[in-house]
Amino acid sequence: MRILVIYSWKKLWSMGTGKGSPDFYLSLKALAGFFERVVLVHPASSESLMKEALPEGVEQVTFNWPGGGGLVARPGWMRVRKKVYILIPRLALFTLNWVLRTFSYLAFTVAAYRAVKKVAAQVRPDRVAAYGYMAVPAAKLLSRKLGVPMVTRLFGVSLGMKGFSALAQVAQFEETLSFRLGADRWVITDDGSGGDRAARKLGVPADRVLYLLNGVDKSQPGKKFDPKAYRDKLGLSPETKIILRVARLWPQQRIDRLIARMPDVLPDGTPVAAVVVGEGSERTFLESLAERRGVKVIFTGSLTHTELSEHYSCADIYAATSDRTNLSNSVLESLNHGLPVVALATGGTGSIILDMVNGRLVEFERQERLGEVLAETLGNEMLRASLSEGAFRTAKEIIPSYEKRMRQETEALALLEYS
Repeated sequence: MRILVIYSWKKLWSMGTGKGSPDFYLSLKALAGFFERVVLVHPASSESLMKEALPEGVEQVTFNWPGGGGLVARPGWMRVRKKVYILIPRLALFTLNWVLRTFSYLAFTVAAYRAVKKVAAQVRPDRVAAYGYMAVPAAKLLSRKLGVPMVTRLFGVSLGMKGFSALAQVAQFEETLSFRLGADRWVITDDGSGGDRAARKLGVPADRVLYLLNGVDKSQPGKKFDPKAYRDKLGLSPETKIILRVARLWPQQRIDRLIARMPDVLPDGTPVAAVVVGEGSERTFLESLAERRGVKVIFTGSLTHTELSEHYSCADIYAATSDRTNLSNSVLESLNHGLPVVALATGGTGSIILDMVNGRLVEFERQERLGEVLAETLGNEMLRASLSEGAFRTAKEIIPSYEKRMRQETEALALLEYS
């Protein structure tokens, strides 16, 4: 069988080769191990996917698309030049972003469909896949033209955070259309963002939805690391308690919430530091926030998954403070390494993170307690040991390996029928 994948992004890895979420790479790798031919069609970039180590067996075709979505900015005062600031009201920022996103969406659809029609004439695919919501319209058009099954692959959703009113659906039209346009199968990452609920609300038949928890690298936790040497490398004293956070540094991760509420020292005088792994547009803002608060925050930049294992193994707790959901890959990897997770109870976080079992769960409406819970957990060795055992147990019983997780996905694609 042959599959043509329309990919919504210009990069395979969000923070450089081997750095950031491995979902896209692993999914393509699984397809290459199952299908006779896998052709990936994606928007061209100065950082070619070829440079980012595409999985063996995946062919690449690019098309020109100048768009990139809306602005990434916060409402309020924004510096545009040295000593020059402009005020960006929330409504104005939303409206401008919506208009830019609409043009970008339409431009992507036209450019992608032109490209895939040419590719399909040569490849003659048996399956068409849309990776990400931007790719859905072009994939739908091609699926109809060829009369072959289509799968929509979504790596989490934001739709539903503000409800499912008509206004909310228009505001997030890209995600809305990824359900409304139809498909023969939806494969949605269960990252706690409620993709299964969104599918139900928008009328997708339950038997067409495959809702899968991400997998983890089961080989990593067996490696041994020296916590003292780890702290030495970071310039920290041996007794320092470490809060870990691994994420792309952009607004929706709300790393500012961690920095604003973390303790700088425990009641007994033990120093506390946060280690933030990742890169993104908010790094300068977050560094400034840490400096203003007077707390110790170490920004390591982006790291490979092999390098991350030492951080998961030597930190004392992991803090997850996002608005949308706190069941990211890094949370699952923390549990996989026996690292207790302190998380805000957003989205479906509570389905995996259980208070006083494998971590601490803080109600979103009472997030002012975050600093208190962090301090309590860091200061209680016996509690952390118990939570660590619970984390290992959760990973063993609930979280699949990379291999098992990707096998579930590819087998579902193989059984598709066109409707």
